[in-house]
Amino acid sequence: MVRGSRRYYCAAEGCFSDTDKRGRYGYMSEVSFFPFPTKKKAPRARKRWLEYTRRENYDPPYHHRLCSKHFVDGKPTEKNPYPTLFAYNNYKESKVPRSSNVMQKRTREQETSVHVDIPEQKHDKIADTTISIQMEGPKAVEVPMDHGYCMSNEKGYEQTISHEVNTQTDLSMTDIDDLLDMKERLADKDSLLRDLLIEKITKSDESVMKYMGVPTKQALNGFFGILDKASPNLKYWSGQKSARDTSYQNTPGMKKSGPQRKLSRYQEFILTLLRLRMALCTFLIADIFGISNSRVSQVCITWINFMYGIVLPLLRWPSSKAVKKFMPRCFKLTYPDTICIIDCTEIFISKPKNPTAQSQTYSNYKHHNTYKALVGITPSGAFSFVSKLWGGNTSDRYITKECGFLDQVRPGDQIMADRGFMIRDLLLERRAKLVIPPFTKACKWGKGKRLTSADIIKTKNIARLRIHVERAIERLKNFRILSNTMPLNLKPVANQVLIICAFMSNFQKPLVNN
Repeated sequence: MVRGSRRYYCAAEGCFSDTDKRGRYGYMSEVSFFPFPTKKKAPRARKRWLEYTRRENYDPPYHHRLCSKHFVDGKPTEKNPYPTLFAYNNYKESKVPRSSNVMQKRTREQETSVHVDIPEQKHDKIADTTISIQMEGPKAVEVPMDHGYCMSNEKGYEQTISHEVNTQTDLSMTDIDDLLDMKERLADKDSLLRDLLIEKITKSDESVMKYMGVPTKQALNGFFGILDKASPNLKYWSGQKSARDTSYQNTPGMKKSGPQRKLSRYQEFILTLLRLRMALCTFLIADIFGISNSRVSQVCITWINFMYGIVLPLLRWPSSKAVKKFMPRCFKLTYPDTICIIDCTEIFISKPKNPTAQSQTYSNYKHHNTYKALVGITPSGAFSFVSKLWGGNTSDRYITKECGFLDQVRPGDQIMADRGFMIRDLLLERRAKLVIPPFTKACKWGKGKRLTSADIIKTKNIARLRIHVERAIERLKNFRILSNTMPLNLKPVANQVLIICAFMSNFQKPLVNN
């Protein structure tokens, strides 16, 4: 029994006993509290106590105890050392805890009721009879009786062998239907694995964010609802020619062409997000979802093109009024006219076979074949512009000039960038201003270049704000299909993938707090 002035609580679910109640309530006067066995001195006993307590991932702190209500003898004794009386068993003694190993052992050692029925016949005719053994479960076992006389007695030939526990179960038709349905589900292993996976990765906001890059389950279901409503009939992608055939959408009652689908629309949606977020191999996804490798590619291409058409108009350039309304305080104090922060990001790709393509995509900065894109974010950290992909050998100035970014700039806007963006003249043509860290000036000492104290302060202020575009790109690269080496067979949908990932990054919380 635990004594002292410290307050202790009962760790059992549904039990509200604590040491402070013993002095206020009469029924609590004789309740005692017992600590859990320690990990060092009694690890096995501690494990059994935790199994009986039935609290997942529970490591009891020092002030958590179990009260005497949960012990058969009112305290741990040699005969009954474990707590077995809880709310989940109506405070009746439980033989074993809910542990997988213990439950399997219980299944193997569970006593059954065996009834041996032998018809009243003479000893010489019993040899050809059989015993019907009714065991706990759906099947009956027929045991041949070659020597039935060994079980006879003087009063008759019916003998019942009963063990310690006799259990009978009455199954209704509903229960039988449920068992048959469960048997069918267990038989279809592909469907079972698929359902268990989707249930696992969508069980909480944390898992949804981790596996699919969407912050909450509500956002995931809302996104799917928009897509599902946008196109109730979705045809598998098989080239531009097949995309132009929309007769099945316009003709009532006409089914779409192609093979019958094995996955529901929601399952295809989850499959595509897994491919984007986790960059899983197509053969692994095929094994998990129980479909062919080619079907995985077909589903992904279909949904990527479909989602691209829906989200592209939503990734738009905001107005100056909207940007200033939600501008964080750190920008208001130093650069209040900033509309966009730009930078270029590169995506590793497999080495092309064509020598011309190799030279066009080889990046001297990354020393690898890459795609390059210009991205722009608002001061709050949301993507407001994403260009198409260019070869890694293309300069930042050329991409900025040709990708359509300058068409979005309005007079009076301030664009923040790195020193490498030599686009001041391009912005001046549109009466906009470029904010970049100052360059070093020539001097006669040291290395011949220096920054003044004012330039150093300005560099720090710009770097403190421009770092947010790097954080946004990091959030974008958390979709591993962009951070891993992209295979060349995804080249037709690489631009669509980039837009979708940028749009889904905007689902998350703002990067810059007020």
